[in-house]
Amino acid sequence: MNAYFATRYAKVKNLPFILKGNSAERKLRLTILISGTSSILAGLYMASLNFSIGEHLISLFYCMTTILGIYISAAAFWNNINRHIYIITHSLLISIILLCFFDNNHDFAKHSEYNYLAALTIGGALVLRQQSWYLKQVFPLICLLAYLFFVSTGTIWQDGRFQTDMAHVSGFYIANCSVPVVALLLTVFTARGNYSETDLIKRELSLAIERNQLQLYYQPQLDSHKALIGFEALLRWKHPAKGFISPEVFIPIAEKSGLIIEIGRWVMEQTLRQIAEWERLHHLGDIAFSINISPLQLMHRDFTQDTLLTLSQAKIRPERIKFEITETTFIYDQDRIAEVMQHFSGLGIKWAIDDFGVGYSSLKSISDFAVDDIKIDKSLIMQVFKNESASLVVQKTIELSREMGLNVLAEGIENEEYFEYLKNMGCHLFQGFHFSRPLPAADALTWIKKQRL
Repeated sequence: MNAYFATRYAKVKNLPFILKGNSAERKLRLTILISGTSSILAGLYMASLNFSIGEHLISLFYCMTTILGIYISAAAFWNNINRHIYIITHSLLISIILLCFFDNNHDFAKHSEYNYLAALTIGGALVLRQQSWYLKQVFPLICLLAYLFFVSTGTIWQDGRFQTDMAHVSGFYIANCSVPVVALLLTVFTARGNYSETDLIKRELSLAIERNQLQLYYQPQLDSHKALIGFEALLRWKHPAKGFISPEVFIPIAEKSGLIIEIGRWVMEQTLRQIAEWERLHHLGDIAFSINISPLQLMHRDFTQDTLLTLSQAKIRPERIKFEITETTFIYDQDRIAEVMQHFSGLGIKWAIDDFGVGYSSLKSISDFAVDDIKIDKSLIMQVFKNESASLVVQKTIELSREMGLNVLAEGIENEEYFEYLKNMGCHLFQGFHFSRPLPAADALTWIKKQRL
């Protein structure tokens, strides 16, 4: 006997694993199955009970809720469960509201029907959190309002009209029915929330542009004679309370949340506007400006059109612009990437691989793309005196890049020793704190003016 019950228990315990989808979808499907089964059992019982006392119309209504329960239970096993969510949730809500209005032949237990609304309120708030904003936020509130309406008014349909029972509903009863359900719903919403520092940064970052908290700094790039040949535009976020927040903190969050699309567009517009202003007031010569492009930004359907429009409005020669992408870009749609890169290369814009040596690509893998520059990552540069393997990698990267006709820039030059060592290896372009930290626009302009002297 124990073995029999153990076998049956194991089957019930493993039920979620026969449902389709990932963990979150299985939870949703299991909850739908429970709702459907509950509707079937309650419907059958109430249909027979009302039929036995001669309430045939109400009995028919419960038969319909039983059929609804069968549909809901079956939907738990169907494909594209999201297509049925709206029907299931609203059918349940409407059925319960009709039940509260019209099933008035059980005065001694009338108020127990409101528990269905309470269950739908809390259940909806718990299991619909992966759904649309309406289902996860608005629908539970609609259920709560319906619950509070019936609890506080006792409204029913009787003798051809709506009747309320407010005179007999005490404040004590309303408070004891309403407060626990409202508190429980608020607890569910609280448990669903994300209150991590990452979530806080994401919410504040979404407002940073309109609040003018983002700033652009410019780090000089020099040749082997320490002459200025360009700048890299670098994004900084000056938070009003936390001060400067590191890009290593907020850039990954922006990429994960999709905010990088809007931020990248802002960086492009502001950089080109600044270049246009400097070009108008000061002769820039051959100075080039590098702009970092996120993989998501590059893959976005509007990237080419928006960038061409911004370039046209700023009236900047494309040859003055260089787009920097990381090696991780090449794990995306390579045909699409190659098409975009080739299009801008045809206009005169150059492409650089940033942080080369720590990602997924190799010189061989990028040979099919319209790449002009290789920027060796500073983590490799910092190891050239400590690790023979790192030094060899840097040396071979410089040699092979130059053989392929690519310019090589060493990032993270911290002192003169690194500069001389890499110059002797054949590297001709440099960037790092040894020359200058990233500069605000006014200080970058000072560099430009010095270049003209």
